[in-house]
Amino acid sequence: MSLQRRLDAFKSAFESGGPPCNVPREAIETMHRAIEDLSGRERKVWNAAKNRRELIEAGFSRRDLFKMGLLTGAGYLVAKGGLSARADEQTQLRGGQSMIFMVPKFTGAAYFAATEKGAKEAVAELKGNGVAIDFLYTGPSVANTDEQIRMIDDLVAQKPDAIIIAPNNADALVPVANKAKTSGIKVITYDADVADPTARQWFVNQGTFTLAGAALVDVVAVQAGASARFAVVSTDPGAFSQNSWIAAMKAQMQAKHPKMQLVDIRIRLGKPAESFSVAQDLINKFRGQLDAIVAPTVVALPKVAEAVEQAGLTGKIVVTGLSTPNDMKEFVKRGTVKTVVLWNPVDLGYLAVYVAQASLAGTLKDSATQAKVAAGRLGTRDAVASLEDITAKGPLTLKNVIVLGNPFRFTKDNIDQFNF
Repeated sequence: MSLQRRLDAFKSAFESGGPPCNVPREAIETMHRAIEDLSGRERKVWNAAKNRRELIEAGFSRRDLFKMGLLTGAGYLVAKGGLSARADEQTQLRGGQSMIFMVPKFTGAAYFAATEKGAKEAVAELKGNGVAIDFLYTGPSVANTDEQIRMIDDLVAQKPDAIIIAPNNADALVPVANKAKTSGIKVITYDADVADPTARQWFVNQGTFTLAGAALVDVVAVQAGASARFAVVSTDPGAFSQNSWIAAMKAQMQAKHPKMQLVDIRIRLGKPAESFSVAQDLINKFRGQLDAIVAPTVVALPKVAEAVEQAGLTGKIVVTGLSTPNDMKEFVKRGTVKTVVLWNPVDLGYLAVYVAQASLAGTLKDSATQAKVAAGRLGTRDAVASLEDITAKGPLTLKNVIVLGNPFRFTKDNIDQFNF
């Protein structure tokens, strides 16, 4: 039976008081109201549904399409066989309103909740400036690459205008990112990148290895002196990020602090108890001759601080590194650690939305070799086609990247403002 005949049957049954084929009366009442509102147009809508472009040209309102079951309450076209559209057509269908999705590595972490907070702040600002945006933040509750891929694939089917992704696995996310990009969706990565930069438009990088390593060495220089002797407590020997930060620290020492000495590097398997133990070993080995300990890992830094406190060396051995403010607040407030280096994830999420919007608006071209991106309260950020970085495996050229900026420094004066 054709749709029109079913509609007629529903209407007739409703008016006679008896539902056909045991269809719930509530469903018939809903359909009847739709018929009353859209009388004579149902066939046109469903014919138009054969091609999304026809829906746009037919001039139906969002309310019309919602009543006919072709549009969800969130404003997405229902995925049906034979329907296809590029993102620019979807934008037209939404009356010029851009749809932006944001998918973190996983939602069950205060760090990514902070990026969500920043993203929503940016959305609110853009709306206040007259930019029509519909925003959705969603992702796996725990780190699960397969689940992230499945969720992104489902979201791509909804044809948003842009999707912002923090890939849980750089290689595994390439196919689904490329699928989104080739379908006309602007793909922005943040926090981490996909292995193939051609699978996305831009990468919003929270901070290069070069900047983070330099910041750590500079903190030691300020707090322990330009001729300081320091040690490093790191994580797994194969940890690319930690090894790259150490490589960048060495480069900064050579360039800016040639009298500084890195006297030892202790590598463990990312276990808190081991980090505490090796910090004790370093204190005992270099007692009186160790000015600082740097831990470029969220696991090790709290345990290094604890070991220094237990040794009664607070204020005598500088402790710094990369960690989250929640893990380090107690040590900062007690003065064991004066500075924690990281980036501000609120700002990272905030910038990612501004980059996505600039890409959609055309003010940030995919092919730009160098451009300025307006980023609200952050001012402007440079978008560059290539950027050199230092890694454990040698120089690395980043492609199509926007860097958030210099690493953020958490101190006793600001650490209570953050919750991640």
